[in-house]
Amino acid sequence: MGARLRWALLAVAFSLATSAAAPAAAETPAGKLPQATVMVLDVQAALQQSVASKSVRAQRDQYLQTFQAELEANRRSLKDTEAELIKQKSAMAPDVWAQKARTFEQQVYEFNQRFQRNNQAVEKSFRAAMSELSDAMAQVTEEVAGELGANLVLPKSQIFLHDPRMELTQTVIDRLNKKHPSVNFPAPTVEGEPGAKSAPPAKKK
Repeated sequence: MGARLRWALLAVAFSLATSAAAPAAAETPAGKLPQATVMVLDVQAALQQSVASKSVRAQRDQYLQTFQAELEANRRSLKDTEAELIKQKSAMAPDVWAQKARTFEQQVYEFNQRFQRNNQAVEKSFRAAMSELSDAMAQVTEEVAGELGANLVLPKSQIFLHDPRMELTQTVIDRLNKKHPSVNFPAPTVEGEPGAKSAPPAKKK
């Protein structure tokens, strides 16, 4: 997500630079670059502090809690099966017990695979929601930068020192909250399961 966002910001900066250069083409010699008007954005802060981001993280946590509750019930069932299998060992023919043990081991393997698939499904939905939010932030950044006359926006993490007046992070957060207070969090679809397992959506604060 970080690489995608950096490219999105570079695209914003490029579009701003080219749009700023267009009206000045007749006034400047061919090949002369426009003077850079730079502003700074704290990308991580903008994503983490936005209303939509907090909602996305809350929904991810709620889906994970729901899946974990289901898996906990299965885990307790496996523990009971294991205890019963141990009790039966002395009273059961070795080959019969070995078959039951293999069946139990397969159940444990499937349980672990289900746990991984559930987590992967939730993380896939989380990435999709954050990708949509990143795109929205790039659009808002371009809009705000254009209004302020900037033709280049740099990520704060890449800058050693800058004038605080160059920073537009809070403006971007405020505009993002206004225009995109929420983004879609797709219901996680677990691979190998019949349809999507879903939890109630997180309550918006």
